[in-house]
Amino acid sequence: MAGEPSGRRERTATSEERLRAAEADLRTADERFRLLVEGARDLISYRFRLVPERRFEHVSNGVESVLGVSAQSFLDDPTMWDKLIHPEDRAKAGGALDPSAPVVMRWRRADGEYVYLQHRRMPVHDADGNLIAVEGVAHDVTDAVLAREELEASERRFRSLVLNVSDLIIVVDQRGELQYASPSLERILGWAGEDQNQGLDGSRVHADDLPRLRAAFANAKPPGAATATTTARIMHKDGSWRWLEFSVTDLLDDPTVGGYVVVARDVTERKDAEDQLVHQALHDALTGLPNRALFLDRLGLAISRLERRSGLAAVFFLDLDYFKVVNDSLGHSAGDQVLVTVADRLARCLRDGDTAARLGGDEFAVLCDDLVDEGEALQIAERLGSALAAEPVAVAGRELVVTASIGVAIANHATQRPESLLRDADAAMYRAKERGRARCELFDAAMRARAIARLETEAALREALDHKQLSLAYQPEVVLADGRLVGAEGLLRWRSGRGPEGSPLEFIAVAEETGLILPIGAWVVREACRHLARWRELAPDRAPTSVSVNLSGRQLSRSDLPDLVTEALTETGLEPQSLCLEVTESVLMDDVETAVAALKVLKAVGVDIAVDDFGTGYSSLAHLRRFPVDILKIDHSFIAGLGRNPEDAAIVRAVLALAKTLDLAVVAEGVERPDQLDQLRALGCERAQGRLFSPPLAEPAFAELLVGG
Repeated sequence: MAGEPSGRRERTATSEERLRAAEADLRTADERFRLLVEGARDLISYRFRLVPERRFEHVSNGVESVLGVSAQSFLDDPTMWDKLIHPEDRAKAGGALDPSAPVVMRWRRADGEYVYLQHRRMPVHDADGNLIAVEGVAHDVTDAVLAREELEASERRFRSLVLNVSDLIIVVDQRGELQYASPSLERILGWAGEDQNQGLDGSRVHADDLPRLRAAFANAKPPGAATATTTARIMHKDGSWRWLEFSVTDLLDDPTVGGYVVVARDVTERKDAEDQLVHQALHDALTGLPNRALFLDRLGLAISRLERRSGLAAVFFLDLDYFKVVNDSLGHSAGDQVLVTVADRLARCLRDGDTAARLGGDEFAVLCDDLVDEGEALQIAERLGSALAAEPVAVAGRELVVTASIGVAIANHATQRPESLLRDADAAMYRAKERGRARCELFDAAMRARAIARLETEAALREALDHKQLSLAYQPEVVLADGRLVGAEGLLRWRSGRGPEGSPLEFIAVAEETGLILPIGAWVVREACRHLARWRELAPDRAPTSVSVNLSGRQLSRSDLPDLVTEALTETGLEPQSLCLEVTESVLMDDVETAVAALKVLKAVGVDIAVDDFGTGYSSLAHLRRFPVDILKIDHSFIAGLGRNPEDAAIVRAVLALAKTLDLAVVAEGVERPDQLDQLRALGCERAQGRLFSPPLAEPAFAELLVGG
């Protein structure tokens, strides 16, 4: 076979060279593109092989900048795309490959946040046309996607507001003619059609609110300035008044509007709720009368008026007599009925401008101003008392006569404080209670001095409790047959850095009134138990078998008293019989049912119970038998007459006989003379205490007495 012509071989060689050159140029272009992609930090190129195995053949370094995941991790883990693509977008990854249709998918970054990547993907086929790989380029479009979503959401919100706005929007021109009203006008005020333009002259605006609404138009600002709001009552088509909250914007200079734009919303329910809340905050829920806060506010106004005009203002503090008995015997619902009746009677007998208030519980107050003198104030107090007691109150099938103790305080100058004046009236009311109830008392200078002293005592007593200025002194209790010490009564003492603070009777009374007796009483119980435990360690053969402390009425009514006693005994390791709790006969008789219940609970703890000052509380034998007590302590007033007054001897003899019948021990209090001691022995009294044996001793001195023998 002859060879090919040389010219043909040359032409073929030239074609092959051109092909090789083209392939070289393509490889160079591919390399440049690869280098360009590799250098772009926010651009990711990749090639994912489908056959013969599914894996990444190439991922550019930009993936680390975008996703925080290295390119090598994609090459090492073929399933990386499945791990990082958002589950909802995985279907897109397997969708049709269209280079002209980019696909946006969410990819999870290494920090857990998702970013939006826009992919342009191209299929790669083999010589037979089979799909063998996918090549793609992706870049971060998160900011654009989020901005578009926010814009779309904003547009949706705007369209929704425009179509469904609940507020009333109207446009009024400079002449006051209605140019536009939103559909809400009919829903809010009932006006529609040709009726809606009526009333712009103000005939539908409440007369009290019209000046305020006109001022809103006069002071309207253009857009951009702070827009003030105001409220006004507008007449509904049905004749009722609706509260609307207005904002007015001046758009007179805007050619597209040319008027005032008014946006209003119905706030009737809010105003009604606010009014109701204000009423509830300032009025008593049961009686509907003003409460303490509103009363003090009106009292302050009345006092301030004294600066501008003559006359006096008077405060009347009323406390119902024996109201606790009504609650305890007939129930709280009956008590509430009495309170409502009292409130109604007070309100009906006052002048216009006077104020009656319920301060709490069964305490009421009345304010009257523009009075001539104190005599007129006392006349009003008498009238108030008479109005309450004028006729019985029918409650729970009974008829109750209601009386009140009334304290009166006078304000005659504008410098007085409302709280002080009310406190003065309260102090005068307590004086009325002390002098027999169902009467009135006028606060005077002497009462003010006592009130100031009481406040000072209260403050000092609180300080004493905080700074451990209280102490206990102990008076021994002895067996009369042999003089053996068997008990000790703890007596509260108070000494500050300024010296003694008065008699215990005075500061204990203040503690009772203020409630300080509760923390003080708890301290006394713990301290007495602690001292008895110490004495038993120092002198086990001579220490008293028990220590006694006094309980007040407030302490006795506390449900946590048994727990307090139990804790004190447990902390000191004492058996319950080592503690004797003393309650005066008058406290027991003040509320028999409560006292019986409380003493039974205490008795269950195991402590001894003593009736202190026996003979002064007028308890009957029937009552005494109900009290779970162990000891009667004869009041010192009966012991004082022994040896001199046969009547006192007869009383002591009767008490001893009663105690023997009820199997109770007896202790005589206040023994100071030998002849008293002799007669007590003759009458068969077994135990006594008093200065004849020993005055009250501070705890260290009492401990020395035990140790010294």
